[in-house]
Amino acid sequence: MLATELIAEVLRSSVPIPAGDTPLAELEGWDSLKGVRLVLRLEEIVGRELSEDDIERLQSVGDVERLLKAG
Repeated sequence: MLATELIAEVLRSSVPIPAGDTPLAELEGWDSLKGVRLVLRLEEIVGRELSEDDIERLQSVGDVERLLKAG
């Protein structure tokens, strides 16, 4: 799954999500609850609990993409 698809799913949005280093906080509809939903969904996808460091590094769309690729 691509980061942009995952973030759109979390936001429940059909609006295209910009790729790259777009900050998550700047996405329309983003709030702390969406951040929690993103972490839970990422944990399902990668099959492990994310560390505090992993979670702190999730600041942009690109950060989500890197985590997905790293597994």
